[in-house]
Amino acid sequence: MPSADEILQKMKEVQERRMAAAGPLVDVLAKRSTLLDQLAELDEPYGKAYVDAEAAGWTSDELTKLGADEPAKRPRKRSRPTAKKADGQSSRTTAEGSSPAGTIPAQEGTSATAGATSSA
Repeated sequence: MPSADEILQKMKEVQERRMAAAGPLVDVLAKRSTLLDQLAELDEPYGKAYVDAEAAGWTSDELTKLGADEPAKRPRKRSRPTAKKADGQSSRTTAEGSSPAGTIPAQEGTSATAGATSSA
């Protein structure tokens, strides 16, 4: 039966071989990570260039035939500011605070609260 020292020595040898085998993998992983980062940096300008080409009249089929795949992420469209009312408040005020019924004029011959009180 092997001694404790012999077992430990064999374990160290196995571990050293495993570490040596992992070395090339670690190198490739580092290079791969760098390349993926570089590719990610190109996603936005590629998407913009693709959209610009479409705006200039190229179809997606034509671009595909040229070797340009449709971008994974298209550039975001600019959001438009909310429309302003004449009083300077945004149109979101109604949804957030007051009821839209408060802005509806009453019909002739009826009061604005008649419908609410008569049903009680």
